[in-house]
Amino acid sequence: MTLETDRLILKTSDTEMTDQVFKYYYDNRDFFAKYEPSRDEEYYTFDYQYALLRQEAGNMERLTGAYYYYYLKVDPEHIIGSISFSRIRKDPYFSTIFGYNIDYRFQGQGYCTEACRGAMEHVMEIAPIHRIDARVLTDNAKSIRVLERLGFEKEGFEKASILIGGEFRDHLRYAYLNEGFEV
Repeated sequence: MTLETDRLILKTSDTEMTDQVFKYYYDNRDFFAKYEPSRDEEYYTFDYQYALLRQEAGNMERLTGAYYYYYLKVDPEHIIGSISFSRIRKDPYFSTIFGYNIDYRFQGQGYCTEACRGAMEHVMEIAPIHRIDARVLTDNAKSIRVLERLGFEKEGFEKASILIGGEFRDHLRYAYLNEGFEV
């Protein structure tokens, strides 16, 4: 499935994009290591990314997860970011966990916010979602700004909550409530 925003193209997971996804994560591995859980070497292989894309596509079909990769309209062959909605839970929770990242070379231009907004609108159309939860490192000011621009509200602090770079790091917990949700 393909969606468009003003400047971007968003595509859902498909094994045909394995080369692009592999390149995206490989090129950004050092940058992402500061913000995401540690990955072993196998993660940075074509075979692993192919299997992960198959799993993501299956989760999308079952609506247990939704995954988007985004591209500039002027360069539709190179991924500049990814968005995930994992653990989509239905009645009684109607919730999901939100994650996103962007190529370090494209930060600060509003692309991540634009892509996330488009993906959020889409996932709330196709899945029964009342609440979207997100966690962000306490010192990741850029990511915090993305969440706040999207309408997320800070709900709390999680001490030593996620293992990143070999240590448990503090995170802030944010949530977005879908005011248009109806049971």
